[in-house]
Amino acid sequence: MKLVHTCGVTLLLSAMLPALAADAPKTLHLASLDWLPFSGSSLPNDGLSGAIVTAAAKQIGGSVKVDYFTWKEAVEKGEADPSFIGYFPVFYTEERTKKCYFSAPIGKAVTGIGYHKDAPVQWKTQADLATLKIGIVDGYANGDAFDAAVKQGKQPVEVSTSDTNNIRKLVTKKLPAIVVDKQVLHYMTLKSQAKDSIVFHEKTFNERPMHICFQRTPAGKAMQEAFDAGLKKVDIAKVESAYMAQLEASAK
Repeated sequence: MKLVHTCGVTLLLSAMLPALAADAPKTLHLASLDWLPFSGSSLPNDGLSGAIVTAAAKQIGGSVKVDYFTWKEAVEKGEADPSFIGYFPVFYTEERTKKCYFSAPIGKAVTGIGYHKDAPVQWKTQADLATLKIGIVDGYANGDAFDAAVKQGKQPVEVSTSDTNNIRKLVTKKLPAIVVDKQVLHYMTLKSQAKDSIVFHEKTFNERPMHICFQRTPAGKAMQEAFDAGLKKVDIAKVESAYMAQLEASAK
């Protein structure tokens, strides 16, 4: 009888746990960087990506808390610090799958070359860029061909800790070109005199979806599945359009 009773209690608790978990508050504690307009402590809802993440979290009765670091620190905190559940926004790479449960896409980024209007950069193949020292951000995945050329010593680069530093070097002509996201370059020069002199090259490296990297733990997997369920109910294009319209209006 005791065994039957114990089994009965176990089954009852097992049946109750999903309901209890569903009712529990879900806080996504995420690490990020100031990567305006996608993420930023100074922006509404922690940036464009943050607005999408927040919208998805609300669908599962949750909330979002974001702490900001350099990119390398954000990766370290997001992957291994137990006080976080992950980091964002991040591009998918095979190497990162060893440490991440990737969310469904939370938007996309277009990566390419930013340069000065009065010193145009002409390129068709990766080899065409090898004559230039190009600014990159420490820890960023810039695209397979470019990153391979850097590792092989075929592409000269200057490493910065942030896009802000990189764009500043470009504007002051300390660098002839930088690797940058199209939206980032547009936003970060929007309110400056450089908006008409800095150009994003029409030939791009890639267009890549962005994700949350959830820690490769049972808790991370559970949160990834819950988050993806909420994200399915979010019209990402609508959120993006409204958010960027808000930023454009505030810049006028």
